[in-house]
Amino acid sequence: MTRTPSNKPGRPADEEFLKQMLGRKKRLLVDRASQFGASGLPSAEQLAETVAFAPEDGNIWLCGQRMMLLQGSAFGAIRRELIEALGFDRARGLLTRIGWQAGARDAAQVSEQWPQGDHASLYSAGPRLHMLEGMVNVEVVRFEIDSGVGHFYSEFLWHNSLEDDEHIAAFGLGGEPACWMEIGYASGYASSLLGRLVVFREQECRAMGHQACRIVGKPADQWDDIDVDLAYLDPSDFLSRSTYASGIETTVADLKEPADSKQLVGISASFVAASQLLQRVAPTQATVLLTGESGVGKELFARTLHQASACRDMPLVALNCATLPENLVEAELFGVERGAFTGADRSRPGRFERAHGGTLFLDEIATLGLSAQSKILRALQEGEIERVGGTAPIKVNVRVIAATNVDLRREVEAGRFREDLFYRLNVFPIHLPPLRERREDIPLLMSYFLRTFSLRHGRQLAGFSTRLVNALLTYRFPGNIRELQNLIERGVIAAGDGEVMDVVHLAEAGASLMATAIGLTSQGRLSAAQRSEKTTGTPSASAEDDSVMGALAEPALESLQDFVSGRQRVLSTSLEEIELRLVRLAMERSGGNITAAAQMLGMSRAQVSYRLKGS
Repeated sequence: MTRTPSNKPGRPADEEFLKQMLGRKKRLLVDRASQFGASGLPSAEQLAETVAFAPEDGNIWLCGQRMMLLQGSAFGAIRRELIEALGFDRARGLLTRIGWQAGARDAAQVSEQWPQGDHASLYSAGPRLHMLEGMVNVEVVRFEIDSGVGHFYSEFLWHNSLEDDEHIAAFGLGGEPACWMEIGYASGYASSLLGRLVVFREQECRAMGHQACRIVGKPADQWDDIDVDLAYLDPSDFLSRSTYASGIETTVADLKEPADSKQLVGISASFVAASQLLQRVAPTQATVLLTGESGVGKELFARTLHQASACRDMPLVALNCATLPENLVEAELFGVERGAFTGADRSRPGRFERAHGGTLFLDEIATLGLSAQSKILRALQEGEIERVGGTAPIKVNVRVIAATNVDLRREVEAGRFREDLFYRLNVFPIHLPPLRERREDIPLLMSYFLRTFSLRHGRQLAGFSTRLVNALLTYRFPGNIRELQNLIERGVIAAGDGEVMDVVHLAEAGASLMATAIGLTSQGRLSAAQRSEKTTGTPSASAEDDSVMGALAEPALESLQDFVSGRQRVLSTSLEEIELRLVRLAMERSGGNITAAAQMLGMSRAQVSYRLKGS
């Protein structure tokens, strides 16, 4: 029943993990008469601590994976309708494969989160996670693993199975086992963890009238009539169906990496959508407009797009428009002829000429003045430019990628951006989502940055603490990927070799991170970090950005918050002081760039300059 294995490559991180699992040859024999022991890595308490709730975002996390709460009766209704629509055999196969995927993904997350975990505890984490997910209560009868000789045997008793409860309620007792999804989960977890196909069978089941479900797992080649099980599992080369090689549809594998070897990392729906648009437009010559907040990776997307285009061997010239004074923009873009102005002692090409035949990336294009905008429009429409001080037109063949962190339509309405240039740039827009809308990518990005900075700084860390993972999964990330990157680099430097990176290694960022996490204790109770009296006393404050809450701690903005919330009837500070603080805050966020700060506040550059001079 198995199919020919897929030749498509999996994700590099998954291949490394698989090699790691297959390379383990340590001998392990375990025999326990009751439950799993409390010792070992990861322990039951550590697994329970991986549960994190982010109600403001509508997210629940378990071991770095997004979860959902679903009523048992709703699950039962879905299951019943599948059986009625597909028949028992086809519904059983579908639910078994769904369970397989869930088990394989849990195995991947556990092994990545605890790379130094011992064999018994890594394997025990599967049943423990199954219990945390509310599916079944697991009692261990016996399990044996000997990687050296390829021996595996596992036997459990399942009590209080949710799947059995719903099956019996809908169809009563019968002559066949009914824990289909749970069998798939056990098989997927063990197979993916051990690197070989392991199949579990129900020897007894409550749906058949037994007191508990007794399941036994062995390597597939040690079962008789294995084709019956494979008909339901349909593993199709189980490694290609597992998490370790199933990411082909959710990557941009056909896009070549930029020359600086920085990669696009992500599996979330919003990231995949942006990546697919990038893949679609890359081979064309269309102008691309990248939109999104600061720090979402617009320049990396632009470099990846250039690398995937037909002009990949030609220059990629980048310019951050916000870093240039207005009187130098045209010279930088279009070049200068000798003697055009004082100090122009030689002719030099601009960015358009240097990018001839290749790609010109214009970042923060909304900060350009109207004069420069009109000349860019002419260059795009006519395919020619004139240097400052020059008279002869120069032909240029350039593909333009523009990027902005503001809404250009609003800028057009406000008269700060030319409407005709907007339509010329907006040929193929791609919106890059903020990190808070692609939280599924945070564990992947954490691992990627950990490897990158460990190599750069010559460090060897043991991974991340559960507390840090939960904190980052629920943090608001005003600085997006750039902020996460900086946090991980800081942690790599601060933590010692062989040490687990924790919140304390992130210096002043640690307090604000811990204020966001709501977790679960090993006893199953919700546990939230202590918040300051001011934060917890204001219902609306919990939805605010951590950076904003930090700013409100200053007297001027704190007074404004008290006045707006109704805690004070009189505004106890001047509007000028509040306005100046907002201007300073925008200057901090823009790195001292007055034009960018003005864009943030909806003010003109002159207005911001005036207020700064007055301070």
